[in-house]
Amino acid sequence: MKKSLFLATILISSFALTACSNKGQTESSTNVITSSSSSQEASTSTTTSSDKKTEETQVIGSDEYGFVKVPKSWIKFNEVQGGNDIQYSDGTDVNIVTLNTFKPEQFGISEEEYSKLDIILVSNSILTAKEKDSVFSKVWGSKAIIGGYDAYVVNAIAKSGKYLVTWVFRSNDGKIRYVSFEGDSEGLTNVLPMIESSWSNKKPE
Repeated sequence: MKKSLFLATILISSFALTACSNKGQTESSTNVITSSSSSQEASTSTTTSSDKKTEETQVIGSDEYGFVKVPKSWIKFNEVQGGNDIQYSDGTDVNIVTLNTFKPEQFGISEEEYSKLDIILVSNSILTAKEKDSVFSKVWGSKAIIGGYDAYVVNAIAKSGKYLVTWVFRSNDGKIRYVSFEGDSEGLTNVLPMIESSWSNKKPE
């Protein structure tokens, strides 16, 4: 098992998904992300100030990676090193949402080991990778609720001022999920609560 966890750490460190491949320009806000309740507060204020903006949404994702709502104007986006991620952006390389699901073979472990894999190890590996990346000025961990699931969150602020928020959690089908948002403060305020409240492993009817 030690070997498997070591392999998992190596894989996750290199599997930094959006943030590092997108010139590492991202992170999250302490006031908005520290807990799901603060995210809910942000969501309430966003809805009050701009009901139209919140209503104009679309559902993105897949049965394999899960689904979330993003602004209707966002378009499919693929980073050069994005791999098999599902990504949507606001039409620029600034605000981006990424969805993925970790699989046993990516860690080099069996289905049984995968079912017992502690997601804290996964999130800590991502956090460590961000701490070692010189593009980030601040990195910290927190917890939140996404789609009704308890998630470990890796928050990072890039020296450029952009934010990166990464949720790692296990859904009720046993899969370890990965969701990230990177972008500016406005995107963080408007899109983050939308992601946390809407994630689902099934597409809404």
